[in-house]
Amino acid sequence: MGDKYIMENLMFGSKVINDLYMHGFIESANEKVFTAFTKALQETAKMHQEIYKGMQNAGMYTIQNVDDTKIKQTKDKLECTCEECECEKEE
Repeated sequence: MGDKYIMENLMFGSKVINDLYMHGFIESANEKVFTAFTKALQETAKMHQEIYKGMQNAGMYTIQNVDDTKIKQTKDKLECTCEECECEKEE
C-alpha cells in the first residue's frame, strides 16, 4: 500500500465520521448530547483538514483554477431547457 492510498482512505473515513457526527449534532435530544456531538464534530473536522493539508503538501491533492468559460459551458450544459422536463421555466 502506498502513502497516497492510505491518505485517501483516511480522508474518506474522516468524511464518513464527520457525516455521522453531523447527524448526531442535528438530532441531539438534549444539551449534553448536543455538546458531545459538537465537540466530536469539531475535532474530526480539524483532523480532516490536517489530512487534506498533508495530502496537498505532499502533492497528492492538487487544485486547479478553472477558466470562466469552462464554468459557463458546464452551467449551460446542465441548465434546464424545459424540453427535457416538465418544469415551468420562468420567463
